[in-house]
Amino acid sequence: MKKFFLYFAVCAMALSLSGCRSSKQVAGGLDKEQLSAAKERYAAVIDRNFDFQYLQAKVRYSLDGGKSLSGKLYVEHGQRICMTVAVLGIEMARIEANRDEVMVIDKVDKVYSRTSVADAATRLGLENEAQLEAVEALLLGRIYVPGRGIASKEDFGRLTWYPMENNELQADYVTEKYQLSYVIDGENRVVATQINVPEKNSGFVWEYAEPTAVENGWMPTQESLSATGKSPLNAHLALSNPSVGRSWTSFTPSANYREVTFAELIEIVKKLKN
Repeated sequence: MKKFFLYFAVCAMALSLSGCRSSKQVAGGLDKEQLSAAKERYAAVIDRNFDFQYLQAKVRYSLDGGKSLSGKLYVEHGQRICMTVAVLGIEMARIEANRDEVMVIDKVDKVYSRTSVADAATRLGLENEAQLEAVEALLLGRIYVPGRGIASKEDFGRLTWYPMENNELQADYVTEKYQLSYVIDGENRVVATQINVPEKNSGFVWEYAEPTAVENGWMPTQESLSATGKSPLNAHLALSNPSVGRSWTSFTPSANYREVTFAELIEIVKKLKN
């Protein structure tokens, strides 16, 4: 359980650092008429984003060949994200992220680790580019434009558009370090987010299915992650009972908890059984 939760922590922290440099200009694969139609479809995608301050949902996590675990997802729009893991209704671990740091908490061994987003960004060469909204958009199946945040209708021209089979569209955002791509299906919903990092021969695909209505919009309830590179990973998230309007309390360590480095926390996890 904890090993899986830490894998997700690493993924979430890396994604929160998906920042921008100036995008390259690439010729798209659509003519003028097709581009106009794509712009209308893009607007329909953006219209499906519902407004909220607080969002929560039940989550069931699973890894290929592993056990399924339950938990909860909490989002405060643009400010905080929390994902928990529970056993028999008792919270065992959680990941919390805000604009400044990512914290991983092991409630069984009463240890926690925090990593500064700014420090991590510096180590990755992404100073001033860390964005919590990148993770929020990923979890909710929304388009995120580096340097701009969750996409608005005005961001259509910042993406390069290509036709695909089955009336699907692909939108790319290309930088010197990575390519960020979105796939929109025939019903004008985001069905996949993909990041490729050629220099490191790695990347991931996050796929979405079974959308459900929330407020005046929608969000996916089935999400699958496939990561390639040094640490290949296949994971699945099933979301249920999403609702808006309810806040939650962030973790504050008591005297019973011990702070460790992220490396120390990984070593603790390595000694545990899956």
